Amino acid sequence: MIRALYVEDNPVDVDLLQRTLARSMPELAIDVASSLAEGLAAIDLGRTYDIVLTDLSLPDGSGLDLLGAIHERGLALACVVLTGSGDEGAAIAALKSGADDYLVKDGDYLEHLPGTLTFAMERARAEAARRSRPVRVLYAEHHLFDIDLTLRRLAQSAPHLRIDVVRGPDAVLSRLQAAARTTPYDVLLLDYVLPGMNALDLTKSLRRDHRFDIPIVVVTGQGSEETAAQALRLGVSDYLIKHDGYLHELPVVLDNAFRQAELVRERTALRALTERLRLHSAVIDSTHDGVLITDLDGRIVSVNRAFTELTGYTREDSIGQNPRFLRSGRHGRDFYQTMWATLTRTGCWQGELWNRRKNGELYPEWLTLNAVCDDAGEVTNYVGVFTDISALRQTEARLSHLSHYDPLTDLPNRLLIMSRLEHAIEVARRQKQGLAAICLDLDRFKTINDSLGHQIGDQLLCAVGKRLRGHLRSEDTLGRLGGDEFMVLIERIETPAAAAVVAKGLVDALAEPFRLDSGQEVFMHASVGVSLYPDDGEDHMALVRNADAAMYRAKSQGRNTYGFYTEDLTRFASQRLDLETRLRRGLSNEEFVVFYQPVLSVSDGTLLGAEALVRWQPPGEQMISPADFIPMAEETGLIVQLGEWVLREACRQMRAWDAQGFVLPSVAVNLSAEQVRRQDVGTMLLQVLAESGLAAERLEIELTESSLMQQGEKAAMLLDQLKQHGVRLAIDDFGTGYSSLAYLKRFSIDKLKIDRSFIKDLADDRNDLAIASAIVAMANALDIAVQAEGVENDAQLALLKMIGCGSWQGYSCSPPVPPVDFEQRFLLAGFCA
Repeated sequence: MIRALYVEDNPVDVDLLQRTLARSMPELAIDVASSLAEGLAAIDLGRTYDIVLTDLSLPDGSGLDLLGAIHERGLALACVVLTGSGDEGAAIAALKSGADDYLVKDGDYLEHLPGTLTFAMERARAEAARRSRPVRVLYAEHHLFDIDLTLRRLAQSAPHLRIDVVRGPDAVLSRLQAAARTTPYDVLLLDYVLPGMNALDLTKSLRRDHRFDIPIVVVTGQGSEETAAQALRLGVSDYLIKHDGYLHELPVVLDNAFRQAELVRERTALRALTERLRLHSAVIDSTHDGVLITDLDGRIVSVNRAFTELTGYTREDSIGQNPRFLRSGRHGRDFYQTMWATLTRTGCWQGELWNRRKNGELYPEWLTLNAVCDDAGEVTNYVGVFTDISALRQTEARLSHLSHYDPLTDLPNRLLIMSRLEHAIEVARRQKQGLAAICLDLDRFKTINDSLGHQIGDQLLCAVGKRLRGHLRSEDTLGRLGGDEFMVLIERIETPAAAAVVAKGLVDALAEPFRLDSGQEVFMHASVGVSLYPDDGEDHMALVRNADAAMYRAKSQGRNTYGFYTEDLTRFASQRLDLETRLRRGLSNEEFVVFYQPVLSVSDGTLLGAEALVRWQPPGEQMISPADFIPMAEETGLIVQLGEWVLREACRQMRAWDAQGFVLPSVAVNLSAEQVRRQDVGTMLLQVLAESGLAAERLEIELTESSLMQQGEKAAMLLDQLKQHGVRLAIDDFGTGYSSLAYLKRFSIDKLKIDRSFIKDLADDRNDLAIASAIVAMANALDIAVQAEGVENDAQLALLKMIGCGSWQGYSCSPPVPPVDFEQRFLLAGFCA
């Protein structure tokens, strides 16, 4: 068994090498060390190794350090260096440090590895033999007299020969096999006549096994020229006849056989080394890295093909030149002095620098310089290996830009503007100056984005950013935080009035309409909030938070204006946060209830159904108005969970009334635009109906005009899906949206609900009456039912009856009430208005 130590920190390389050698050299046992320290520890523990393989680059040192330690300890180990670099200087350094061979980890290095290991071990054994050990001879002879005579004569005349004697062919094979695993014999001395087999037949057998490539000397008492010729043809090193003085010749014959075998091996090794150097040269010339070699005076003596491709200079242009002809001029004298001082002191230098191609183009490169030494350790050459990293730097620049700038508007993004704000605060603190953080949010941008499409919305955002940039100083920072929100950083602000001038300028900048590529004009306004350093916050997070609060206050006060941060805005923001927290807790604690408002026939007052409306009743508190929590639920996405719960509760209640014998014709449930956007509503609705057992035709889903237009094709697919299963569909708040009437034709609508804003002044405002009449007439023509919302008195009801409206709901009959009250008032008595 051959024992090997492999020092490598890459587990993938270790696994590949072990798998390869397990197949090709099963007699090889491998110990693995992952660092220089572990490798030295394994050697110092006294383990016996035949060969050491080491990677050139180790996490705590170099493979050359390991070779030096082995040499210092006087260990006769074969050593092979493995590396991922085709650097000729590294190869020479490894061989000078005592490596028996050097192998580059290229695509097929594992195929060459077994032969390399075998060569290295043979070379190490031969070298050790030349330096220290005697010549070992295995002597096969069955005559005791000849054995005694030969041993005594050789002991006197050739004490350096160590003779082991065996009696027959089987013993020869056995001894050679055993010795092959430890210390092989140098020469095999065979008597021609052996029991059961002569020396030539044994030689034939041995030559068929590559393990027994050993010089053989045959001695015989009755030789002939024909036998001698046959022996030489078989590869016998010498053939000696037992004459009177042959024992005097035998030591010389044995030594010559041994030396000739060594010479053959050395020549074979030399040819292999020459081939390996040729391959290394081919690797260097085919690598994509540029390579140049200089003499001690700095004159270039060799370049590879990649050098000419990367620099544009041919070999003829470069040979004999000093590499300074490549200089870009971007590095000063100190840079080069430090480089060469490091190279002289340590033998290597590595770093990035800029050079110039033949066409004048500057480019960055990653350069590695190494000193090359001869056997005496004297520096003879310098080798430079460089890689053009222009593409890498360009990619890094693009990635840096993408990570710091908004891809749509090319304005600084949140990350960059926050970094600049943080830096500006540090400067303002040192110089005792003020600055302003301004948050700007576009008013009703979502409506325009949803109505005209995201492509128009993106075009509008770019136009807004460009116009805002034109109203700021070059030193001011404008960035896009995301969506339709922008931020401006104004440094060196002296007074709040100066910040007000900038804020008003931003609002005024958006006064003129934006003309889109289609020729359409769009008006866009903004709400602006301002916070000042240090009055409104001493860190960037506080300033942004307070500017954001000021912006929301400006939006709540009518939009298209600006406002400064004040303390009460903190309370306003805290209240919003508290409401969101309570809303989440309320959903978990089941604090919500469903109220029902009756829907009646205008003609005879018959109860046609009810609308399910959610209410929030925290324990021990007053009921919270839907106007306060529904917008928050939509903003946070909690409307999805809440809306699904309302639907389930309404269907459950309808089935409970059915069980009591109270058959309410239908129940209407509102569906939020956020539900359509965030949830697979169709599947959820059908699942709820299936679970509750409520017939689909008794469920009426109400959607607003804006939610239909926002979701476009998605809404169309949803409505088609529900209609196929019998669910009724109604448009809530009809007449208040931005959409055209085309969707009445596009969507399968069952009912239009006239918004309460048209019903409120129906008896006093001729315009409202005309609008309501038009809606009813249009709906009747399209065979769509009409329902009025917010009916509060008999006069409104009479006018609705006059214009032919089909159904109504409102406080004139009843506000929304709990299920128990609805049951008592409208179901038990069989209510009819």
